Amino acid sequence: MGQLPELMKNYKDGETEILTGLEEKLQVVFQKAQQMQKADRKGKICTMGISYLQSSVLTENYELRIDLYDKEFYLDSAECCTYWKPEFVTGYLLQDVEYLKKEIRFKIPQIKTYELQQFIDGYLLNYMYLLAQFFQQILPQVLDKTKTLFQEVAEENMSVTFGEYMGKGIVVVGEREE
Repeated sequence: MGQLPELMKNYKDGETEILTGLEEKLQVVFQKAQQMQKADRKGKICTMGISYLQSSVLTENYELRIDLYDKEFYLDSAECCTYWKPEFVTGYLLQDVEYLKKEIRFKIPQIKTYELQQFIDGYLLNYMYLLAQFFQQILPQVLDKTKTLFQEVAEENMSVTFGEYMGKGIVVVGEREE
């Protein structure tokens, strides 16, 4: 609990490695989109969606899914995705979840598992908000580094959203729709 300063220090210490790992994942998914476009299976990319998955939350894996969508967005039938685990965050998240489970069970022994999970789900939103801010800050520079491949497959005004998979996301890069 209260580990944000330590988390930020951990990020700064491993920033190059973290960003390189994300860049590599983006290069892989952009190359996949390029191959699909050459085969006329996918249009120009209009939206990149970065999502947390409920299945990942349940398994405590906390992997994020990165999807590239053409103008059809969720109706885009040609799936083009990769997965990335922000390990600089997940270790702290797991520590917090274990701490909360122990403390809540100690203070409220009769709590049901589903009630505890509802509380944990609410707490996870704090980490998701932290990741949204992280993506707002670092994605412009990461996309700039992958620009050659990215420009070939994407529309000039591609936006990046972050949120729950197949749910409503917030725009972290690009123009926000009114």
